[in-house]
Amino acid sequence: MSSKTSRDPYEPWLQKSSGWWCKKVGGKLEYLAKDYKAAKHKLSQLVHAAQANSLTRDWLEAPFSNLADEYLEDVNARRAPATYSGYRYQLVRAMKILGVSIRVRELKRIHLAKIEQQMTGKFSPATIRDTIAVVQQVFNWAVRNDLLEKNPLVGYQKPVSLGRSRIMTDDEFQALLDAADLSFQRFLLALRLTGCRPGEVRNLTWDMVDLNDGLWILRKHKTVTMQRTPAPRIIPMPEKLEILCRELAKAAHKPSDHVFVNQHGKPYSKDCVVRKMARLRTKAGIKKKAGENIICYTNRHTYATNAIGRVSDTELAELMGHTSTETLRRYLHLDATRLREIQKRAQG
Repeated sequence: MSSKTSRDPYEPWLQKSSGWWCKKVGGKLEYLAKDYKAAKHKLSQLVHAAQANSLTRDWLEAPFSNLADEYLEDVNARRAPATYSGYRYQLVRAMKILGVSIRVRELKRIHLAKIEQQMTGKFSPATIRDTIAVVQQVFNWAVRNDLLEKNPLVGYQKPVSLGRSRIMTDDEFQALLDAADLSFQRFLLALRLTGCRPGEVRNLTWDMVDLNDGLWILRKHKTVTMQRTPAPRIIPMPEKLEILCRELAKAAHKPSDHVFVNQHGKPYSKDCVVRKMARLRTKAGIKKKAGENIICYTNRHTYATNAIGRVSDTELAELMGHTSTETLRRYLHLDATRLREIQKRAQG
């Protein structure tokens, strides 16, 4: 004999013949406990586990592109716009190699090897490494959020990313300017004069520009999520750049419009900048040195290299927007006036 009085998934029923509280979970009859409260507790655990397993099964059968979209939504809500754009760009690149129909359960480490094989010779080791890493991050995120039980891509040995060492001489920079159209000349000048990350210049909008004080104020930036107390990144404009921005500001624009746009008035995408730099290197006759090409980021590396010895390491880190040491924020706060003075010394 038994007493089945409730269809509530969290309510057990008493099997009078044995004295056990029971419930069917996932098609299987579970003998929970003889004590009602203990039975309720165990039932709750079993139901939650069954629901989690059901959710995991659903995601295992889903296309990887769907899981990637969920991950990107979370990145878009939590991280800087440039980070979201970069991850999305890398995932699109990966999906072109893997195919949009591949399912989550099908992805194995061999697929990361496929990405590496097809990108080798076309992209730098750093780009290959970053593309593989973001695919792995999607699975790590899914595990952390209970969508999957494990990450099948753990343990893949990504290619070694060698640090860039090449700097750009003044003659090389002038050759690039001579080969570029007017719009891209402005973009290159902004990189050269500020040492900013290319993404920071690409994504700069007029509401981030303070012409009165000669500043760029980036409230969302690469390192903002690493700061204990989030603070904007302040970039003083050297005189030459301030003059350029004042000239550009004369054209009609909205606060949300991009400052540096192409000849058609559209913002530069990351892919567009990469292609333009490749064409400019060819047109300017700039060759590789020690296997390394000049890229937009070379301006930032050159800026930092030239500043070494002119300002302290801590001052340079602040100027470049780095938060690589705990003492940087703990012991030193630099205001816009001090940053401007540091920048002048950094540029000699």
